[in-house]
Amino acid sequence: MIYSKYKYIAAVAELRSISKAAQKLYISQPALTRIVMNIEEELGTPLFNRAALPIQLTYAGERYLEEARRVLAIDSSLRRELQEISEMKRGLLKIGTNYAASNLWLPHILPVFRREYPGITISLIQQNSLLFEGDLLRENIDLAFTTSSASSTNLTYEYLSSARILLFIPADHPILWGRDLSGNTIDNILTLPPEVLNDQDFVLLHPTDGFGFTVAGLMKASGIHPANVLYAPSIVACYRMAASGMGITFATPYATRYTLPGLVPVIAELSMQAAYEHNAIAYSRKKKLSAIEQRFIAIAKDKVCNAPLLQPLCSAQWLKLKTPPYDSSDFRDFA
Repeated sequence: MIYSKYKYIAAVAELRSISKAAQKLYISQPALTRIVMNIEEELGTPLFNRAALPIQLTYAGERYLEEARRVLAIDSSLRRELQEISEMKRGLLKIGTNYAASNLWLPHILPVFRREYPGITISLIQQNSLLFEGDLLRENIDLAFTTSSASSTNLTYEYLSSARILLFIPADHPILWGRDLSGNTIDNILTLPPEVLNDQDFVLLHPTDGFGFTVAGLMKASGIHPANVLYAPSIVACYRMAASGMGITFATPYATRYTLPGLVPVIAELSMQAAYEHNAIAYSRKKKLSAIEQRFIAIAKDKVCNAPLLQPLCSAQWLKLKTPPYDSSDFRDFA
């Protein structure tokens, strides 16, 4: 094997004896002597000072040993990774996913992962982000898409993205009367004081949901007291019901991907310090990630940050949704 010569030199250097190294390597002393001499001849310099007892490395030998150990460490690491891949050819990867990840991110992540690991079975478990901790610690799931809104010291979080929390308001809502809404897009957001939202109807995720938990905290900190709250089962339902006039909702810019032509809400923000939702993949702090799991996380990070269809709608796309006639081909890639 190509790395055998490094092992031979390392053994002789460690034991400071060719005979002891030969015993450890299960070869004869004359054979090991010839191997060492051949390596030295190939390099054009002695690696050992044989006049010293016990045998000692020369300066060239010390440098050779230093690099040999580095190469052997790389070889060992690569072998472990390949072994993990081999063992996972028919493995199972259990992913906990919230609604947003299931509907927006996974359709872009899973096809890439499947091409690289066609033999891996993917199991998706969808539930509220706040409930994933127990399943991760009990190893019922391997990884989970979640938010760091209520982060746990028992989990490790691999950061995916941060998104500003915005208001989405029905276009004909009374609190918008008299306000300049011309050119309202993700790049031209209306600013509202929190008090104008008091005694208004809202459509929200329940606080037991990760994002719902964040929004509940934001509303409390802002002193917002709604008249009525309709709790919807998903962020898509919240967003689209708000656009249809059922109330005001909070969502991130990613939600613009759920916009239906003709049902376009007004985008606003609170006139206070900006609030953000941080998205991550979580796993147990005690868990040692396999090469497969590491690769899944790497693909997720790349797609969430770089896939064009996972970014908020640009101003031109938004304005097309507001202005009839609608060309469905403009929006065929929407979630």
